[in-house]
Amino acid sequence: MNIRIHSFNVSCAGLCCALGSFLAADAREVHSLNGSWDYSFNGGSSGKVAVPHTWNAEDAADGVKGQRGDAKSVNSDAYRRGSAVYSRTLPVAPRPGKRYFIRGGGASIVSEVSVNGKPAGRHEGAFTAFCYEITPLLKQGANTVSVLVDNTQREHIAPQRGDFSMFGGLYRPIELIETDGVCIDPLFYASPGVFITTKSLDKSKAEVEVKTLLNSDGKARDVDVAVEILDMKGRKVAGKTVKAAGEKKNLEVPVTLAIAKPVLWNGVRNPYLYQVKTSIRTADGQTDEIVQPLGLRTVSVDPGKGFVLNGKPMQVKGVSRHQDMKGKGWALSPEDEARDIRLIADMGADGLRTGHYPASSNVYDLCDKTGLVVWSEVPNVNLVRDTPEFRENNRLQAREMIYQHWNHPSICMWGIFNEIGHQPEASSKGVDMEAELTELNKFVKETDPSRMTVAASNQAGRKKLNNIPDHIAFNTYPGWYGGGPETMKGNLNGYIRDYGGKMGIAVSEYGHGASTGMHENPAKRPSPTGFWHPEEWQSQAHEINYKCIRERPEVWGSFVWNMFDFGSASRFEGESPGINDKGLVTYDRKTPKDAYFFYKANWSPQPTVYITSRRFAERTEKTVPVKVYSNAPAVKLAVNGKAVGSVKPDELKRAVWPEVTLKPGVNTITATASVGGKTYTDSCKWTLKPSGGGGRKEGFRALSGPFHQQVQVSNPAPDPR
Repeated sequence: MNIRIHSFNVSCAGLCCALGSFLAADAREVHSLNGSWDYSFNGGSSGKVAVPHTWNAEDAADGVKGQRGDAKSVNSDAYRRGSAVYSRTLPVAPRPGKRYFIRGGGASIVSEVSVNGKPAGRHEGAFTAFCYEITPLLKQGANTVSVLVDNTQREHIAPQRGDFSMFGGLYRPIELIETDGVCIDPLFYASPGVFITTKSLDKSKAEVEVKTLLNSDGKARDVDVAVEILDMKGRKVAGKTVKAAGEKKNLEVPVTLAIAKPVLWNGVRNPYLYQVKTSIRTADGQTDEIVQPLGLRTVSVDPGKGFVLNGKPMQVKGVSRHQDMKGKGWALSPEDEARDIRLIADMGADGLRTGHYPASSNVYDLCDKTGLVVWSEVPNVNLVRDTPEFRENNRLQAREMIYQHWNHPSICMWGIFNEIGHQPEASSKGVDMEAELTELNKFVKETDPSRMTVAASNQAGRKKLNNIPDHIAFNTYPGWYGGGPETMKGNLNGYIRDYGGKMGIAVSEYGHGASTGMHENPAKRPSPTGFWHPEEWQSQAHEINYKCIRERPEVWGSFVWNMFDFGSASRFEGESPGINDKGLVTYDRKTPKDAYFFYKANWSPQPTVYITSRRFAERTEKTVPVKVYSNAPAVKLAVNGKAVGSVKPDELKRAVWPEVTLKPGVNTITATASVGGKTYTDSCKWTLKPSGGGGRKEGFRALSGPFHQQVQVSNPAPDPR
C-alpha cells in the first residue's frame, strides 16, 4: 500500500494492556454537525435548511427544461447549477490541548470550508469525503464554520458527461472530530487512518496486517499502539501492542496478527465480520481509538468459471444503484440507505455496482453486513480529458475512493470507466483517452494491489480500450435500444469470443424502462424515447435477457440497470419527465415493479407468490392471461373464488394461465402456493369494462394527479414528442 512512511522505532510492548483499560475516558469525540444551518444560494436571500441537504431535490428530476431540449448532459443548465453557502456555529468550545477536525462525507461538486472567515481547505470532487484540521482557526467562545458548495461543471473534474443529474449541496453527513495532540490520522485523504490487509488466508490461519497512521501535533513522544481483533461475539481472537517512537509529525505503524481457524466473509451466505480495534496511548495519557470492519475472503475472476469467492465459482446476481430519490435528491438519510440495501437484499441480489461513482461509507457498511459483492467506481463517464489538471483530479478521486473505503470487504473491484468514447468530442480534439485510462488503471492497481480493476464498455469492437482493466464488462440493452430481448444471447457469444480467453466478462448494465401506470396486453417493444413505457414489456424483456445471461457461466456477473428510477434532467420520456424509469423500483421507493418480483422469485430463497400486471386494474377484454412469479413447486389460481387450476412454474419461475375469463365488474384474482408446509397467497382486483371494440390491443394508463384520473387507452399511438 503506497502510504507515506516516515522513520520510527517499533518495539513489542507485550499483550499486557487490556483494551478496556487502555483508553482514557476523554478519547476521540465526534460531534455531529447535521441539522440546522443558515443557507444562501448564489448570494440570494438566506434561510434555514437541514443538512444533509441538496438544492436540487425537485428541479434536477422534474424534466421541466428537458422538454425544451436544452438539457444534454450533466453539465447542462436544466437545473440549478451554482454556489451556495452553508454556515453555523460549532456545538463545542475549544479546549486547551485538543485538536479539531471538520470532516464532510460529500459535497457536490467543489467545496471550500472556512472557520471564522479564514480558509480551512478546498475539495474538488462530488463523491468522496474531505477532512481539514481547524485547530489554528478557532478562538475562545463561539466559532462559525462556513462551507461554500458549487455544483457548476468544471472541465478538470469527472464526471464530464452522464445520463444522470449532478445534484448540488452539502448532501452527506458532516462532523466535528475532537482529539488529543496525537491521534490516529483523520487527514490522510479523509480516510479512517487504519488500513487492514489480509496477507494470507487458509482454513487454519489468517495473517492480517494492520497499518495505523499517527498524526502528531509535532511534540516528540512515545506512543503505544494496541491492535485487537474481535469476533462477531466480541471475543478477542488476536492482539498485539507495540511502541512507536519518533519526532515526525506523521508515522505509519504496521502490526501483523494471526487469526486461528478463521471464519470467512462469504457473501450473502455468511457475511461474517470481525472488528479491528486500534487504540493509541502516550505516557502523558493521550488516547485515541478507531474501529474498522474486517472480512476475510479471497476473490478472483476466472474467464471460464466466472466470479470466484473463497475458491467457489458463482455468477454474481447484481443491480446498479444511483444515490438519489424523490423529494431528497442526493441528501439521503442513513435510514433511506438502509431501506435501499434491504430492498436489494430482499430481492435476492448478491451484488451491487455503485454506478457511476463511489457511494457513502454507510452504504458500504451496509453491504459489508449484508454480504453484497460490490463494484465501486471512479466517475469517469463517457469522456476523460487529456490535460494535466484532469489527470491530477482523476488520480485524487481514485486515491480518495480507495483509501476511504479500503477496509470494506464487500468492495471486491474498482471500476475505472463507464462508456468512454460515447461522446465524439474527444476524438475530434485528438484526446488519447486510452492512454490516460491505461495510466489510471496502473495507478489504481499500484495503490491497491489487493483488488482487481474492471470497467463498463458499450463498444465491443474497441479492443484497445476494453483490454485496459483486468476484466471488462458491457452495457447492453437488447430489447430496448436495439434488437429483441433474445439478442442478448448473440451479444454474450460475441463478448466471450473476443475477450473471454484472457479476461472475465460481465454484463455491467441491461434494462428496460417501465411506468407503473402504463399497461398493455400483449406487451410490445415501445420507443425508448417515447411516452408509452408499459410495465409488462419491462418484465417480459428482463425474463428473456436474464435467461440468456444465466445460461453462460463464463459471464461472471450481471448488474441490472437500474435498481431504482433516478433523476436525469435531460430525459422526457415515460410518464415522469426528468426520470430514467429503468428502475425495478419507483423513484420514491414505494412501488417495486413486476420485474422486481421476477428476480425475487429467481434469486431469493424466500417463498414468493406474485401476480403480475396487478396495476392493470381496468380491463376491456373478457379473456386475459394471468402470469404469476413464484418459486413454489406449484401455484393455484382462483378467480372470484372459483378454482382455475394449478400450474408448475417453469425454469424462470413463471406460472401462466393463457386464458382466464373475467366477469363484468370487479374480479378478484388470487394465487396460492404451499412452501415448507406454509401457505402463501397474493391477490389483486381487476375491473372488466368491455369496450366493444373487439380485437384491439388492450392498454391502460393511470394518471396520478389531483383527481387520480384513470384513462383507458386503445392502440396507443407513438408519442410525437
